[in-house]
Amino acid sequence: MSKVKAAPTLAFVTLGCPKNTVDSEHMLGALVQDGFRTVADVSEADIAVVNTCAFLQSAVRESKEAIAAVAELKTTGRLKGLIVAGCLAQRSGEALLTEFPGVDAVLGTGQWREVVRAAHHVLGGSEERLVRTEFPGGALDALSPRALSTPRHIAYLKISEGCDHRCTFCIIPHLRGDQQSKPLADLVAEAKKLASQGVKELNLIGQDTTGYGTDLPGQPTLADLLEALDQVDGITWIRVQYTYPRLWTDRLIQVWAHAKRIVPYVDMPLQHIAQDMLRTMARAMTEKDTRALVQRIKAGIPGVAFRTNFIVGFPGESDEHYETLERFVEQEQFDNVVCFTYEREPETPSYAMTPRVPINTRRSRRSRLLGLQQRISREKLARRIGEKVTVMIDGPAGRGQWAARTAGSAFEVDGGVVVDGENLIPGQLVSVRITGAAAYDLFARVEKPAEPGLDILS
Repeated sequence: MSKVKAAPTLAFVTLGCPKNTVDSEHMLGALVQDGFRTVADVSEADIAVVNTCAFLQSAVRESKEAIAAVAELKTTGRLKGLIVAGCLAQRSGEALLTEFPGVDAVLGTGQWREVVRAAHHVLGGSEERLVRTEFPGGALDALSPRALSTPRHIAYLKISEGCDHRCTFCIIPHLRGDQQSKPLADLVAEAKKLASQGVKELNLIGQDTTGYGTDLPGQPTLADLLEALDQVDGITWIRVQYTYPRLWTDRLIQVWAHAKRIVPYVDMPLQHIAQDMLRTMARAMTEKDTRALVQRIKAGIPGVAFRTNFIVGFPGESDEHYETLERFVEQEQFDNVVCFTYEREPETPSYAMTPRVPINTRRSRRSRLLGLQQRISREKLARRIGEKVTVMIDGPAGRGQWAARTAGSAFEVDGGVVVDGENLIPGQLVSVRITGAAAYDLFARVEKPAEPGLDILS
């Protein structure tokens, strides 16, 4: 009697943003459908896929460290093959084969569909090393299988890929290409499928979500998509991330405010506020218009939580420019602020810009801005002690506590709520009383399970 050959084992290492996570989920889904068996520990895998990030030089270094660590397993463990995919693969291509002799295949962002063929090629013992980086892109195929890697009640819904903007600091168009939007009907069908699988929170992602539809026939807008997704039964929260300021409209604000499932949470990287910096960054928005948009959103979406990003130390940023940004953050009292120290990227226009800001000054400004935001956040959260709010349970946190979030916090990137309670279920909405606060997190105790119709947008 012939012995049944064991299925080859597979492990993924995913770095970077949620867009990369979705790409990994599609590659993983294709490999599992083909008969591969997943393992959590890379040291127990026959094939490893490292899906890389290369948005900044710091991300490039992290990706290369991950590749080196996995490649080491080819000499010390059972690992037979190493595939490098994603943004660093797109950015560096064949150079990765020279730098890392243990890499067997390099697949750029637009070649994610090739992962099954690459895996079989490697396992087949071929000494030929593959490099496929013909065109940038990402997973938008409505028919591609997908294996979710997030908790069961949360899923990312990638609505678009690439970006048409040409900010002078950004390499994304080089790595991901121009704007490509997924058809609206496909997104609604995908949302319904995810809801049938138990997903309660959809997180809409793309390089520029407000640019959704500009490349599609009829040019549907993000507002059109939100209205359609708001009708999908079974979904509790719909969150939109990565909006670009220039494409916000009054209609989008109105739809956001009145939809029953769209949470009052706006993620809009502003990058700076000083007029000179916005112009040299090619942000296509003036300081006046940017300030006005922030006010329109705050006035138009009741109780909105506002998350944004800034870059400090961009070429030409003076003390006055930085102080303008600092005053803006103080005035607007954002709920969540991410601050990047400017990093020179060779493929971007800003690489050659002068005058350059000394690295110590860049780091000092970042430290100052984050210190200011920490104080703002601590004071805002402290004022919430005693409030009753609704949270979504994400999972156990140990010692009778649970990790949770209000609608104003995104999974894994914002502060959360640590809840004292018993017998709670991930994805469940519960009413809690805020009992304490730290710089970015709240502490609470359960009041009662949320009832149908309870205001979920607290």
